[in-house]
Parts: sequence; C-alpha cells; structure tokens
Amino acid sequence: MTKSAHRYEMALEIGEEAVRQSRWQQALTCFQTAQLGLPAEPRVYNGLGDTYLALADPNRALSYYKEAARLAGGDPSYTVKVAALLATMGQTAEAVAAYLHAGDHFWTAGDPDRARAGWGHAAQLDPDRAAVHERLAMSDRLRGDTRGAVRHYIAQADALRREGRCLPALHVAYTALGLLPADAAVWRATEETWRCVATRGQDWSRAAARVEPGDLVSAATEFAQWQLTTRLQDSPLSGAAAATRDLYLRQALFHEGHGRAGQAILAYEHAIVAGAQPPAIFFALGLLYRLVNRRDDARAALTLAARHPFYRRAVALLE
Repeated sequence: MTKSAHRYEMALEIGEEAVRQSRWQQALTCFQTAQLGLPAEPRVYNGLGDTYLALADPNRALSYYKEAARLAGGDPSYTVKVAALLATMGQTAEAVAAYLHAGDHFWTAGDPDRARAGWGHAAQLDPDRAAVHERLAMSDRLRGDTRGAVRHYIAQADALRREGRCLPALHVAYTALGLLPADAAVWRATEETWRCVATRGQDWSRAAARVEPGDLVSAATEFAQWQLTTRLQDSPLSGAAAATRDLYLRQALFHEGHGRAGQAILAYEHAIVAGAQPPAIFFALGLLYRLVNRRDDARAALTLAARHPFYRRAVALLE
C-alpha cells in the first residue's frame, strides 16, 4: 500500500471511529478526505450517510446510502439502510421495494433469517402486497411452520383477488388447501377465490353477484387451462421425457383452443402416458370426452380430477 493510500484508509477508519463516538464534524471531515482517495469504497459513502443522517440531512444521507449499495453490488446490508430511511421519510412504496430487494439478496446468499426480517419489514409497511406474502409463505414452509405459511398464502390470495387476478389467487388458495385441507379459514379463502373467478364482470364483493352452477363449471374449466399453461411456462424441461410430455401438452392446448376435440383428446392421452398427471389435465380431458359422448371415459377422467378439492364441486355439478 502506498503512503497516500494508507492516508485515505486511515481517514476512513478514524471516521468510522468518530461515528461510533458521535463526533460528527470530525467524521464528516475524515470521510470527505477518504472519498478523495477511495472513490469506489462503499464504506466511505455509508459513513457519509450515517453522518448526514445524524446532522439532520436525511436527503443527502439517502443519496450516500444508495451510492454505498450501488458500489457494493447491491449488498443487502446497505439496501436495508436505504429501505429504513425511505420508510422514515414516508416513501412507503420505495421502502417496500428496497426491503423486498434486500430480502431477496439475503435469501440468495443463504441467509433466510435476515431475508425474512427484510420481507417482514415490507409486510409491516404494506400488508396488502401479494409479493410480500408470497415470500413469507415460502420462508415459513422452509422453517416447517405450516400454519404460518397458510396464513400468508391466504393473505396473498386475498391481495391477488383485490387486484382482479382471480386465477392466480385460486392457484395460491389451492396451495394453501393442500397444506391444511381441513382448515376453515382456507376453505373461506377458497370460496372467495372461486367466487372471484366465477363472477368476473360482476362486482364479486356484493351479495348480488350470484354464482350459478354453470359459472362454477366455467371457472373450473378456465382454471384448468390456466394451470396447464402455467405448468408449461414454468417447466424446466429436464430430459427427453419431460420435453415429450410438454410437447404433447402444448399440442393438446392448441387443438382444444381451435375446437379440434379429437386431436386434443389424443394429445392429452399421450401427455398422460408421458407422465403428465395434474388434476387439471384430467378435468380438461373429462370435458372433452363428454363433448364427444365418451361417457365412461369422461366419468373415469373426472373421477381422477375430483380428487382435487377445487375440481370436486364442478365435477359434482356435471353428474
């Protein structure tokens, strides 16, 4: 280390000690000196942020904290300070985004406890944000807290429903129901999401928004299509067997969308043989069998679909 570089390092260390002892003017002088020789060192800008915050200049402090986070490559420790200051300044949306960003970085770095802390701060600031509850549910499942995970899944489904995103909400409720199939709160959330899907175009929050039997069957049909499409979008396509399965599934959805029932049935059957077994595929196939008057095959496929609670009611209405 050269003599001049050592001088700037010393200025940085003295500045950090001055912060610990609340000697703010000395800290400011030291960090400004360090900045001249260490313009890319995050600790310098973090120190300046701490100092200006103590000197009642939060706007300048925020700019230095942001620079520290940028120079550190998004180091979540600096991003948390950005988020906390944004929250104090009343910039809630930006604070939530920063806490989510920090939590995601902690999670990726293998620090689930600090990740959860960041997401928890975001939830306190914006308890209606679906993305926050999605992350907290994931965290709770990892910790083995099933009830905690379900609580956040229900909150996520409610948030999605309020945004009008009924099909994703139903998928989240399905996830919760798979964890606690006998829980009354989960079933209430499920009822609301079914109602949301079935009465879109109406004001589902009003008692006048009736759910007719045909609406429920249509909702289940749409949900099945959404689940199968999402499955394809999320598929990692690992191996030839998975690629073949997904190819048949794409063909089935294509033919079904163009009204070619026979070709869609054949493609669905090939997809099942290739390993596709979600209840949605049996529900879609059962409806197609009914359409071409293959009643016994329809009954068998819909019986398999009815193992899933979301399709059970729709299947009962078809009998």
